[in-house]
Amino acid sequence: MIDVARNGVPTVATLESAFVRLASLGYNEVWLYLEDIFEVPGEPYFGLQRGRYSQADLHELAVFADGVGITLVPAIQTLAHNRGMLKWRAFDDIRDAPDCLYVEKPETTAFLRHLLKAASAPFLTKKIHIGMDEANSLGRGEMLNDRGLVDQTELMVAHLKTVVGLCDELGLQPMMWSDMWFKMASEQHRLYDPDTVFTKELVDSIPPVAQVYWDYYKDRVEPYAKLFDLHKDLKQELIFAAGVWTWNGMAPNQQTMLATLRAGMQAASDAGVKQVIATMWEDDGAEVPLEAAWFGLQTFAEYQYHDTVSYEEAAHAFSLMQGEDAASFMLFDRFDNLEHPDRPNLEMDDPSKIVLYEDLLLQRYQVNLAPFDISGWYAKLAVDLRAAQTTPRSAAMFAQYALLADLLSKKSLALQAIATLPDAGVGALPAVRAALETYRTALTTWIPVFRKQWHDERRGEGYEIMDLRLNGLLGRIDTVEYRLDEWAAGRDDLAELKEPKLPMDKYTSGQIGRGRYYQIFSASGIGQNM
Repeated sequence: MIDVARNGVPTVATLESAFVRLASLGYNEVWLYLEDIFEVPGEPYFGLQRGRYSQADLHELAVFADGVGITLVPAIQTLAHNRGMLKWRAFDDIRDAPDCLYVEKPETTAFLRHLLKAASAPFLTKKIHIGMDEANSLGRGEMLNDRGLVDQTELMVAHLKTVVGLCDELGLQPMMWSDMWFKMASEQHRLYDPDTVFTKELVDSIPPVAQVYWDYYKDRVEPYAKLFDLHKDLKQELIFAAGVWTWNGMAPNQQTMLATLRAGMQAASDAGVKQVIATMWEDDGAEVPLEAAWFGLQTFAEYQYHDTVSYEEAAHAFSLMQGEDAASFMLFDRFDNLEHPDRPNLEMDDPSKIVLYEDLLLQRYQVNLAPFDISGWYAKLAVDLRAAQTTPRSAAMFAQYALLADLLSKKSLALQAIATLPDAGVGALPAVRAALETYRTALTTWIPVFRKQWHDERRGEGYEIMDLRLNGLLGRIDTVEYRLDEWAAGRDDLAELKEPKLPMDKYTSGQIGRGRYYQIFSASGIGQNM
């Protein structure tokens, strides 16, 4: 499953190249996770300026995939995860919450009929993924104002029956994510709660639709096994979605990928699950290049041929079938795995992203990062990435990552230098200015390389988000240098540096934390990226 909806839309040529490579590994199906990234005739605002695929694009992709033995399947959203669409006033009459449709409304049903037809028409299969995951705001927006509080399970079942009925009209074979059944049935409203009990009334009310159990977060077989058993209680066809961990920070979390695949695939096999899929999410801006995912995709493929897959076996297959060096690809793990580099980063710390976007003056994560030698860690990683074994296909990516590691090292030194100013006084300014200029040089060296890699793989739409983020870092250096001049002249007190240094919200059990761009850069309102 290739996520094309998080600001990074692969070109048709990129996807066709990926299909050939996937087919060579034995893959026989690819889901395109689209959200609003496709043309719906008669709906000009749907996917506007987001790099959407035309109907002709999707048909070309479907035919090409079929030619190499792959079935291309549309994966859309028919309930939540619709923020990209619902931001437009054109969809006011079907909006419940900012990301969720107003269910069981004639206008919504009419739109969904149109949507399903447009989403399925270009493809050569009747399979379709209808989404419906993480619909936490279902019935909690405009519907709450109109109808009062309605039980979410009641709404979910009614809406699913509507959507499945529309699929029946079009001859489609739907599947959906399974998480909401668990959240609604759990006494604690927890995702995939192992203590969930499904009532007979609920089970009997769910229309026939394949349930896709997505879970990328466990490194032991037993928790997966328990949840496979619970899924069987739903009495529906079951598909398991594993993950290749392309979505946490600036690079894949490779040890986490290996550990969760090992546990999840073993549990799926033990449970008799016949269909499995590897997900390549691109949360928060698609900063990880598609090229970085191939060791994870190779490893997942190996589980289709072997009961167990050791790292050594996956590495041998990676070398044999793709000509790439697994040990070099494993270096990507070190971008986010500072706290315990000898084991998987199951806490999902993402210091690569935190350090990249940490503000020079606010330094919101200073307490979280303090126990670690950030500069030394990334400096060593840069050296190792430059020495990595590459191919003509992967060389540019490794060069980009080496420059990123060097940038993170230099950024850390600049952060440390600025943090000394309240105690060291103006005498520290020459050292601070030197650290800032070194950081600026590293940033201006890396950005064009990152930009080229993006545009080699993806359409242009969406990179404006990266321009704002990355060029914002450069602009911030200019402002900080201006502020330092004002401070030296006695006209600025650099009040930000005097703020109490508190541990930053981590959103994880790790020591450093996990942040999205809008959480890292500022405490002020800069908006949440989809």
